Amino acid sequence: MLAKTVLRNPALRKLVSAALAAALGASIGFIGAAAPARATTPTPKPTPPAVIEANDPVVTEKPGVYLLKGSSINLVSRQSKIPVAVKNTFSSDVRVHVHIAPSNTRIIVPSAVEVLVPAGETVNAQVPVEAVASGKVFLIVRLTTFSGRPLTENTIIEMNVEPDVEGALIAGFAASVLALGVVGGIRMARRAKKAKES
Repeated sequence: MLAKTVLRNPALRKLVSAALAAALGASIGFIGAAAPARATTPTPKPTPPAVIEANDPVVTEKPGVYLLKGSSINLVSRQSKIPVAVKNTFSSDVRVHVHIAPSNTRIIVPSAVEVLVPAGETVNAQVPVEAVASGKVFLIVRLTTFSGRPLTENTIIEMNVEPDVEGALIAGFAASVLALGVVGGIRMARRAKKAKES
């Protein structure tokens, strides 16, 4: 009954419409205020790469005397000399003694070797050795002053000893030369015989 009266009366109909519009606007405003604000995530900035200045200090080797690590050595003769590289980074010449101690009795090192290493240079000291038997040997190399004071830590060099290889090669070469001489002599004799028969 009330609804019909409102619909028939234009003034009441406008009033009801205005009230409904006001209520709808208030509800929308309430929902908007209650909605939480969306958090903004800051965009990470890339870290610039480190730049090395041209005048930055450069790490250099400390002044001293050093043993340079060498590769393994194959000894194929009864007597030979082992090269040991010694580096001097001092500003003056240095005189040192090079010692080699074998790990077993397959080789013999008669004595240490004295060597003069110029300032800022590397020198190969030649240490004599004598082979006794075949097999693997580890050479313990160290440097000392003339008074015996150690200058460096020990350096290990691996060596394979085959003293009979050189003798076998020489014997094989001599046999080859002898065989060629015999064959050449036989050919010459045959040619001379044929020349006489003709």
